[in-house]
Amino acid sequence: MRSSFLLLPLVIAAALSLIGCGYAGEPRPPALRRPLKATGLVAVERGTKIVVTFTLPWETTEGLPIEPAPDVELRVGALVSPWNPDAWAAASDRVPVPAMPPAPVGASGAARAPRSGPKAASGSGAARSASGTAGASGSKSLLGMAKALTKPPAKKVVIPPARASLFRSVDIDAARFSGKIVVIGLRVHGPKGRDDGWSITQLEVVAPLPAPLNLKAVDVPNGVHLQWSAVAPAFRIFRKQPGDTDWTQIGESTQDSYDDLSIVYGKTWQYYVQSVRKTGDNLLESDASETYAFTPVDRFPPAVPSGLIVITGTKTIELAWDAVLDADLAGYRVYRNGQRIADAVMTLSYSDKDVVAGKAYSYQVSAVDQAGNESKPCAAVEKTME
Repeated sequence: MRSSFLLLPLVIAAALSLIGCGYAGEPRPPALRRPLKATGLVAVERGTKIVVTFTLPWETTEGLPIEPAPDVELRVGALVSPWNPDAWAAASDRVPVPAMPPAPVGASGAARAPRSGPKAASGSGAARSASGTAGASGSKSLLGMAKALTKPPAKKVVIPPARASLFRSVDIDAARFSGKIVVIGLRVHGPKGRDDGWSITQLEVVAPLPAPLNLKAVDVPNGVHLQWSAVAPAFRIFRKQPGDTDWTQIGESTQDSYDDLSIVYGKTWQYYVQSVRKTGDNLLESDASETYAFTPVDRFPPAVPSGLIVITGTKTIELAWDAVLDADLAGYRVYRNGQRIADAVMTLSYSDKDVVAGKAYSYQVSAVDQAGNESKPCAAVEKTME
């Protein structure tokens, strides 16, 4: 017990000296808070606009969260030769960029550092905590305080924000740059104007492509046939259903038509088409056509069955035929002397037991799909029951 009291002044002295000196470590220079470069900078000519897309950074070069509302500088100007970024920037136009929202703490910014010491107390409880209690418990409390003071502060945990919130799309009028190669540059400034340099892309601006007109759709077997009017090297076709948020590109065509063979009958589909042309490493896009909604209806019967064979059996006439490969096949119908004698046959054979010896019979088979469409019957095959 006496040893604990003898150690107490030494522990207090050590704790006080640590309070005055802080924890050991190399001195660090002040953070520059210079944002990283934006990523994914892409420029596409679409109709009469240059559409620039990019993703803003969420942290600085030191790995710290960017302070709210940084200065985002987007510029567009003609290519200068020889290339000189300062000369280009001086002659370029600055384009407004939608404001960057602040990152909420604990969600997309820096999370709070976890507490390393005991919870703060108040009133008489705080006084007791500071003075300790007699005996070994007071000594342990002071030793714990000394250990806590020697620990470096807990490192902040940075949680990246939702990337969608940092994605930007900006439209620039392309008319004044027609026939020129333009350079689009982007940099993000920190609180004292510091940045990590330009993100750069370039684009050759040409005469805009015409948007497809008069988009229409008609039913075709197992799909939808789209037709439109436009003169362009190629077209991209997009589709969605009314309840969907995003459009999906379903194909490309070098003709002014396209067959969508991945539909489901009875559902409504919305379409639009876009003219495209490759220009160097870039893609020239037209404005989108007007959207067209269409509900396909299955009006088309399956293929006609083939390979019908008819033979006599013991008091029966046996029929067999080749399979129809339509995806929506529902079954087969069997006809005798022009009259239907069997429906919804799921096999590739049929046994006719209602026959009389010495009498001649004529047989045909048709196919039926799930919408109730029936093919024409196959060529008749005659047989006399022996």
